[in-house]
Amino acid sequence: MKVLVTGATGFIGSHLVPKLQRAHDVTVIDARLVSANNSQWHEAVDRCNVLVHLAARAHVTTDRSNSQRDLYLATNSALTALLSQRLSLTDKKHFIFMSTAKVLGSSTSRNTKFKNDDLINAIDPYSLSKAQAETELQSVCSGSNLEFTIIRPPLVYGPRVKANFLSMIKWVDDQRLLPLANTQNLRSFVGIRNLVDLIETCITNVNSRNQIFHVSDNHDLSTTELLQTLASVMNKKSRLVAFPHLGLRLASQLIGRPRIYEQLCGSFQVDISQTCQTLNWSPPFTTKQELEQTVAWYKSETK
Repeated sequence: MKVLVTGATGFIGSHLVPKLQRAHDVTVIDARLVSANNSQWHEAVDRCNVLVHLAARAHVTTDRSNSQRDLYLATNSALTALLSQRLSLTDKKHFIFMSTAKVLGSSTSRNTKFKNDDLINAIDPYSLSKAQAETELQSVCSGSNLEFTIIRPPLVYGPRVKANFLSMIKWVDDQRLLPLANTQNLRSFVGIRNLVDLIETCITNVNSRNQIFHVSDNHDLSTTELLQTLASVMNKKSRLVAFPHLGLRLASQLIGRPRIYEQLCGSFQVDISQTCQTLNWSPPFTTKQELEQTVAWYKSETK
């Protein structure tokens, strides 16, 4: 299979490309070259059978100004539209788009999971741009022979992870006293090897065509459980203490970072049953195995 990947140097792409190269003819393209004003990228798109579009402006911001919205739309939505329009001009092709589960909202009620057919409820510039990209892609496909697969992951972790997940690893490693001993939330996560395995499955399995898939490790955890598991994997003591949730919420507001409370104490779950049934797929790695690999990488980087 001739596979073209955008965002090959990003977190997901840097894991996906080596995996795909074992069985497929893989080429990569710099998404910065893709514009309506040049044709340098046309040949790469024309020769592929499958385009895996990972490139995106991924930083999530609470700034909902028009300038921020336009910046995300230009990078995420317009780029998806250009690529899909070009791909639709040739023989029957397949466009795999990496979206986000956040197009359905920022949180779920405990024990309530986002389902594939839930209504879009994007609220920040990042998720709004991804939601519009989904719409653009499906519109192009409806008027052509192009087929799509949309993948909506929750938080992705693994070697080379950054941002909040890396911060949690550092907290445990530094043996910080954390006021998170009694979180009652549940959150879905997906290890990078599980996500990459799903992407490759979508490339080869015809049942993936014209479908939207949620993905996770299929083992949701509270923040308390995640930190305890990390501590166990790292051979560290779990230094968690109980603290009132109201106090945590007020503290996050006082330091001007209200999203931290939601990220640490809120629930965010996705239902992957339709993904598993449609593709006859299940995550090949357990959460513990994925955390062990992530911690091994972290330790190698901090020697």
